[in-house]
Amino acid sequence: MAIGETGLNACKTDNVILHENIISFSEFPKKIDITFTDLSEYKTGNPRTLQLVDSTLFLFNFTKNIESFFYNFDLKTKKLSNGYLDKGRGPNEAIGACCTGIVDNKLWAYDVTLKKIFTLDKTIALNNDDKIFSSGSVKDNFYQIALKDTNNFFVCGKTDSEYKIQKLDFSGKLLDQFGEFYHIPKAIPIDALKDAYHSFFYLKPSGEKLALSYLYTDVIEIYNIKDPSQNIALQGPDRVDLNFHVAKRRNYNYMEKNEEIRKTFLSGAVTNEYIYLAYSGLSYAEKDDMDYCSSVYVYSWDGSPIKKLNLDRRITCLTVSEDNKIIYSFDADNGFLVKAEIE
Repeated sequence: MAIGETGLNACKTDNVILHENIISFSEFPKKIDITFTDLSEYKTGNPRTLQLVDSTLFLFNFTKNIESFFYNFDLKTKKLSNGYLDKGRGPNEAIGACCTGIVDNKLWAYDVTLKKIFTLDKTIALNNDDKIFSSGSVKDNFYQIALKDTNNFFVCGKTDSEYKIQKLDFSGKLLDQFGEFYHIPKAIPIDALKDAYHSFFYLKPSGEKLALSYLYTDVIEIYNIKDPSQNIALQGPDRVDLNFHVAKRRNYNYMEKNEEIRKTFLSGAVTNEYIYLAYSGLSYAEKDDMDYCSSVYVYSWDGSPIKKLNLDRRITCLTVSEDNKIIYSFDADNGFLVKAEIE
């Protein structure tokens, strides 16, 4: 498996060090070819997130020209529900819903434009025709959140903090923060750094750990929420290093994109056993294809690389059954919801 090369040599940009101690590896111990079968054509958007609840897929759209953010697909009847959480500025509508999840039997969505968190009882989302969300406002801007429970949530992308992750309550009070960069040069503004190291995170269903993956480098970090000092960082097998220049637009600093920069982890799903991350690996020189993934990397929660799934389709999102036997996804080329067995 060739795991090793622990040290401070990974993920530097002008002496930026992402993590104190990254364990690198050169290959997965197992590689499996995955063949999808079509479930149903999906024409009402491009799902960014899939969530499996019993025999229902919750589809979460993330495209400009949509009517609704959510649809349900019944795996038994192969029927698609009417859309809900409509796009708009009216009551029970959202504008910029960007991420979603299910916690404490609540379906939730975060609207980065309106700075609101929408919540709906899961049973109502599954069974009722009228799906009226409750909503609460947040004070700051984040590009992703994950609800810990109905009282607290984690955020990443807070541009005024050197920490990667914060824990807040719904009043906006800071409860905790963790995930420091090991070293940040004074010449690199925090907002540009956060743009360059754009990340997504996934809360373990049992609640005690959190996995963070990066968009422009193939590093994942796994945090023990009760003791974040015991976090793990892992990189491979491509070992994509990020070298960038800082650019400025008005009062905002950002990473200037160039053809050398590659996209890595675009989507993911977790069970209590494994972390599944959809991987692109393509650069901005291949920008027409870089937002699609043809492989999925699988890790354990203790930071071990488990296997690589080689897909026969290009996908945009995924979810996995609780027993880790079936993967569901969306075929980006033919517009079908698809499924496959995992060995």
